Parts: sequence; structure tokens; C-alpha cells
Amino acid sequence: MNNKTLSWIYIWVLITGSLSWSATGIAGLDYIFVNDFQQQPGGPRPYLPVISGNTYTIELQRWGIRNDGQGPAPVNTDNIQAAIDWALAAGYSTIRLPAGNYLVGKYGNDIYQAGIVLRDDMVFELDAAAVIQMNTNDKWNYCVIDVTSRSNVIIRGGALRGDRETHIYTPRQDGATAHDEGHLICVKASQYVLIEDMYLSHATGDGVLLVANSNTSTLDTTIRNNEFDYNRRQGISVVGAIRLLIENNEIHDINGTPPQFGIDIESLSYESRDIQIRNNLFYANGTIDTNINYGGGHIVNTDGRNVLIEYNTMEQRGIGRGTDGSVVYWKNADQTIRYNYIKVRELTVNLKVGIIGYSNSSPKTNPATTFIHDNVCDGCGFYMYQSADLDIRRNVLMDGYLAFRDFTNLTLIDNAVDSTINSCWAFRFRNVLGQASGNTYFGNPFDLDLNPTIPFEYCWQ
Repeated sequence: MNNKTLSWIYIWVLITGSLSWSATGIAGLDYIFVNDFQQQPGGPRPYLPVISGNTYTIELQRWGIRNDGQGPAPVNTDNIQAAIDWALAAGYSTIRLPAGNYLVGKYGNDIYQAGIVLRDDMVFELDAAAVIQMNTNDKWNYCVIDVTSRSNVIIRGGALRGDRETHIYTPRQDGATAHDEGHLICVKASQYVLIEDMYLSHATGDGVLLVANSNTSTLDTTIRNNEFDYNRRQGISVVGAIRLLIENNEIHDINGTPPQFGIDIESLSYESRDIQIRNNLFYANGTIDTNINYGGGHIVNTDGRNVLIEYNTMEQRGIGRGTDGSVVYWKNADQTIRYNYIKVRELTVNLKVGIIGYSNSSPKTNPATTFIHDNVCDGCGFYMYQSADLDIRRNVLMDGYLAFRDFTNLTLIDNAVDSTINSCWAFRFRNVLGQASGNTYFGNPFDLDLNPTIPFEYCWQ
């Protein structure tokens, strides 16, 4: 258990005066409410890569590799690649890059700048003082490290840095200049991948992109103990991944081009499911310009199935506003959101929202229920509309609210709400079907006459 979990427990103690919800003990916190759910939330943990064998430390002089941050970058890229490929052919499984600053990047095609390509059954380990830097370029896309159609790969240590500060945003024929596909690590249609103990910053796109290819999803990926900082589009984008663990990372200051989330699950025509997002620290993610409301926040799930979001700390702080909200999901996604601490200090475009369920007039086609249990929302509330199948229990909403519109099959049990405005701000309903019991307002029972068949209205203005 890391410091973020301990601080969350401390906050809960301050609010409730007890640890009554942890009757099974600290070690049992992960699964104490497992009977509330139709299946184990988040699914099984991904299988980790299993790699054994000898280590080769790249001999810089032998391969003609510069580690002083100077070019030419294409030559450095080719020489690092040659060293990796030789080492693997010679029977080494771990390839280690010594300390230094390595400038990489070479022509891939008219819109793609190529970097280092990894192979099957290998560990690429950077010295703690090693930095791989993408050279300044004008390409829409790049991968500093590319893992495509590979199996059994570990990337660990050191830092990867994009060219955000010097990138040349050459317009396309239609005038577009987003250049939002410049990524530090690209994992495409691969399996058994581990990314750990890295500093991933300054990409024009994402720190890590996980993506399917044709009908092949990325399988069994673990991303842990990394720091994601100042990437333009996302910390991590999930575009087709199955069995994914994102754990113990620090993800912050993601801003520059939409969507601007710490983690974005958005599968397009692919499938994303069985995802665990645990024990991460998020802050200052989203637009920094209060006059431009183009969004951002910490986690968005547009279509992921069986997603578990637990024990995370999410805060508005620094200059990132997160104008969409801390946690955003769409109606055909399903998730369990539990034991998180969410703090909101400024209004977003959706008011002071901690968790929001976005929707539209189209029918909900995923019958699964979303569970939101045992979270602390500090200065924020929950707002969901035009959807169904939601179970909300035992949450503490400090100066917060519960708001629902055009909703069916809503369960509200044992939630504690207070508001510095009034109870009409704390509880708002319009055309809602469901059930409620045990909810309180400033510690006093607050009856909500929710009914499974008769639409409920309360304080909606």
C-alpha cells in the first residue's frame, strides 16, 4: 500500500471518525464489497512478461552512439537499433542503455517520424540517468519507442521526452495543425507488455498509446510506477486493450489539445475491457485557458467494459482546470468506481462535478450496471442524465450534490451529502426511476421518494 492509499484512509478517518468499512482489515480492502457486484470488477490482472537471460549494456563507442544530446538523430536512431538487434541475435534478453541524453528520430514517411523498434522477448532497460529525446520534427505522428505486433516486452527506467517545446506544426492540406499523434511509447496489437519506473513527458500526443490493429487487441499490459507529465493529448490512451493494469502512476499537467485526460478509454471500432486503474495520483489535467472550454480531466471512459477505478487520488490543482470533470463516462461504458478521493476547487463547464455520466438521446444498449461506491468527493458532486442502471452507495459528498435527469434503474443507498447552499442544491431529480434508502444531509436522514415505476421530481430548476 503506497502513500496515496494511506492518505485516502486518513481522509476517511477524518470524515467518519472510524474505519468501520474496513472490518476485514487493511489487507482486505481490495475485495470487501465483492458481493455487491455481478462479477469481479476489473477482471483478472494481466499476465506479466516472463523473460530470462543475460544482460548486454550497449557499448556506445563501439556502435557510434552519442549520449550528449547532439545529432545527427537519424544516425543515433539507426545505431541504437543496430545494437539492440545485434544483442538479441547474440542471445541477450536484457539490453541496457547507459546514462546520457540520446537524440533520436528519423524519416518514417511523410507524416510519421520513426524511433526505436523493440522485438519479442526482450527487456529494454534505461539507466536512471538516461533520457531518450525525440528530435524536433514537423510530423503528425511519431513513436519514440514502438512495440507493434510483439510479445513479452519490458520497458523500464530512465526518461522518454517528446519534442513538444520545439515541434513544427506544419498544416495539412485542410489547414489542420493538431499534430496529436506524437507518442512516447506505442503498443500496437501486442501482448505481455510491462512499462515501469519511467518519466514520460513533453509528447505532442500521449505518454503511452495502447491500440488494436485490425481485429487484434493489445492484451495483458501493465503500466506501473511511472510519472506522466506535460503531454499534449493524454497521459495514456486506450484504443483497444484487454486485461490492462494501470497502477501507482503519477499523471499530471496533461494539456494542449483535446481530449486532455490523464487516461482516455476510447476504443473506436475496437474493444477495451477488463481494465484496472488503481492507486494513481492525478492532478492539474485539462485545459489551462479558462476562456477555452474544450475539456479535459483525469479519467474518461467512453466505451470500456468491466473497468475498475479504485484507490486513486484526483485533484484540481496547479493550472489545469479539467473542464469536463474528474471522472467522465458514457452510457454504454460500464465500470466500478470505488474508494477514490476526488477534490474539485473550481467550476468546470459541468459545475463542480467529480463524476459525470455523459449521454444523449440514443438508447443505452449495454445492460451492465455501473457501481459508484465508497468515494469521497470533496467540493464536488455526481451528475448523470439520459441513461440507466446505476448503483451509488456509501459515498461522502462534502459540499457536494447528487443530480439525475431522465434516468431509470437508479439505486441510492447510504450516501452522506452536505452543501453550503441548501438541500435543493444537494439533491436534484427530474424524471427519475429507482430506489433510495439511508441517505443523509448534514448527518440527518433525508428521505428520497424514489420509485421504480413512478417518475420522481425534486428541486430541479
